[in-house]
Amino acid sequence: MPPPPGGGGGGGYNPPPAQPYQGGGGGQRLDVGTAISYGWNKFSENVGPFIMLVIGVFVAIFVVSLIAQLALIPAINGDNGSFVLAMIGFSVAMFLQVAVAVIVQAGIYRAGLGVTQGRTPSFSMFTESTNIGPYILTAIVVALGAMVGYLLCFIPGIIWLFFTTFAPLRALDKGEGPGDAIKGSIDMVKNNLGQVFVILLVSYLVYIAGALLCGIGLLVSIPVALIAVCWTYRVINGEPVAP
Repeated sequence: MPPPPGGGGGGGYNPPPAQPYQGGGGGQRLDVGTAISYGWNKFSENVGPFIMLVIGVFVAIFVVSLIAQLALIPAINGDNGSFVLAMIGFSVAMFLQVAVAVIVQAGIYRAGLGVTQGRTPSFSMFTESTNIGPYILTAIVVALGAMVGYLLCFIPGIIWLFFTTFAPLRALDKGEGPGDAIKGSIDMVKNNLGQVFVILLVSYLVYIAGALLCGIGLLVSIPVALIAVCWTYRVINGEPVAP
């Protein structure tokens, strides 16, 4: 579900070295209004980079999706001799589409996590490889769990995604493997059930509102919702948040 932010114009930007967070402290309390307003403020401060990151994700997924469709042309044209090869090509292309979606979304997650630490989003976040392995594995396990849950009358899949919301963030931010990241996410949600539910619900409604505006609104709603979730992640962990 969600994400993008964008870099200040190309891959040449190097984030400043890590430094102490300013203000925010770990004493903040979870609040949906604060989460969404924080997401909006950080998006407003980095409009260009965030929009570029969202567009980058859309373009990457579109290109791979187009390749998958082209792989089906022989089968659509009734070329029986090429049907098997077409289906194999389509399957490979679909797998690549999912893989590309997971990988490029890491850039958006990095941007959302970064602004909570005072970093400026950059297009180069798409190519950063720190903790990418644990992140990909965690994303795969979460996706598989959701698929199984959807097969079990759908509702279990929704519950699974709710409790594993922070798993990809933990994997990318802390380098945790799928087991630790998922367990940590479940504990985070379980211990803050009411507040997290409201924040995620409102964040999802923000995302939907953007989608209803002919899709263009997603350029705004995706980063706003994502940053709100990243803010929630930091606050639950008791970490300082950049003002």
